[in-house]
Amino acid sequence: EYFLLFVFFLSAKIFSTKNFFFLSSLVNHSMPNLDSGQVRRVLREALNVWERNSRLTFREVNSDKADIQVMFARGNHGDGYNFDGIGGVLAHAFYPGGGRGGDAHFDDDEKWQIYPDGEGKGATNLMSVAVHEFGHSLGLGHSSVPDSIMGPWYTAYKEEGKLPDDDRLAIEQIYGTGRKQWSHNPHRHHYHTHAPPSTTTTTSTTTTTTVRPTRIYYPERRPTRRPHWTWYPEKTTTTTATPYTHPTRPIYQEPDPEDPHYEKPKKQKPKSDKPSTCNTSYDAISVIRGELFIFKDRYFWRIGEHGLHAGYPHEIRLLWKEIPEDFTHIDAVYENKDLQIVFFIGKMYYVFNSNHLERGSPRPLKDLGLPDYLEKIDAAMIWGHNKKTYLYSGNMYWGFDEEIKRVELDYPRDMSMWKGIGYNIDSAFQWTDHRTYFFKGKGFWKFNDRKMRVEHVEQKPSAPVWMHCPRTSNEVDPPKRRDALVAYASATHKHALPAILLLSAILSVLL
Repeated sequence: EYFLLFVFFLSAKIFSTKNFFFLSSLVNHSMPNLDSGQVRRVLREALNVWERNSRLTFREVNSDKADIQVMFARGNHGDGYNFDGIGGVLAHAFYPGGGRGGDAHFDDDEKWQIYPDGEGKGATNLMSVAVHEFGHSLGLGHSSVPDSIMGPWYTAYKEEGKLPDDDRLAIEQIYGTGRKQWSHNPHRHHYHTHAPPSTTTTTSTTTTTTVRPTRIYYPERRPTRRPHWTWYPEKTTTTTATPYTHPTRPIYQEPDPEDPHYEKPKKQKPKSDKPSTCNTSYDAISVIRGELFIFKDRYFWRIGEHGLHAGYPHEIRLLWKEIPEDFTHIDAVYENKDLQIVFFIGKMYYVFNSNHLERGSPRPLKDLGLPDYLEKIDAAMIWGHNKKTYLYSGNMYWGFDEEIKRVELDYPRDMSMWKGIGYNIDSAFQWTDHRTYFFKGKGFWKFNDRKMRVEHVEQKPSAPVWMHCPRTSNEVDPPKRRDALVAYASATHKHALPAILLLSAILSVLL
């Protein structure tokens, strides 16, 4: 049930266009629900789309050292990023690089549509997803230009070998301008192939009982970074739009399109309650799918590898539609070890799989073992120092057991353990630099996990660092040091009395 595809690709900036690049395939086991020959054809056509628009060339070879390996697999397939069955994650791909760099993996549990005009109600168009994932394999991030094949939302690919201008310019900038003609090439297959006659379609039920191979081939390649994830909704909608992943495009920063997965809102004047990007505190912050999401009131910003996404903030309910309409803000949020997104709003918490509310959500905080009197959670994060989850509220914090979904028995503890942070924080998270950050008001602290104290006593202004806003003299409110000083003193006062007694003893001896 695993189909592997191996691809060599080289950059025209490094190698002459006379160097050829190769493609080979290896089938470990026949895929019961797909014709492997037709799958190879579709994947070949997806590569051709990028080939026609650049100086890249792809050819077949029999080698397991190819730069790109494409796999159809289920669940745990050896790279640490498990698939989740039908619905949810469609595929993921790694940027070029060592190990699994450049590889693309597709969920074999999905209902894939091979023929664009064939049967397949509720199926996902393989050509569309393959073109998008190969774009990541070749080094492209997401585009925020509407109708781009590299946009963060799944849409069916309808062009015959052509790329939208934004995608074409992006691939040309990396690999050079293609020297191909747009006229019909009789020697090249085209994607618009008619479905076979219905008389050739088999309906055997034995495909559902196909036995897995006892030995599965996994290439010994480790990822150098997280893959790009492709998402797909569990519910059928009247549109074809489905979220892909979050990473930022490395070349362009255009305004993000409106979320095509949801109904387009009626045109209206911008709301006056939209928070200022450069002059506001933050309600909640978390790293989700490798990007930083910052929440304020009913809005959020996204920060990727190349900075703040243009066009933000956007309304939270455009992406997470099942959050209550009357909510005013997010108290805390984090991505758990199952890659679920957990929102805390008042005395309730909501668990989302990508942007779909999990069955059984929302639930009260007390179901997590938290006290019934607790009004809200201030912050939540998985601490990189020990990979444990922590919840913060007021002057207390709890360790949370992700396995049993309950707070641990020897909690709560006083926030003074986190020296220099104080009480009533706004948010906390660990960034991709493996450092922990705590936010309060319009400022933040970087935290030293080993020494268990802040690295700088005074806060740094948030907006210039995280939003790349210009620095001004009034970015941070006058620091309210009382909470911090009280917390810091409560953690250190036990050392003061011995020091005084020791000093008194020395003086008495001297005198």
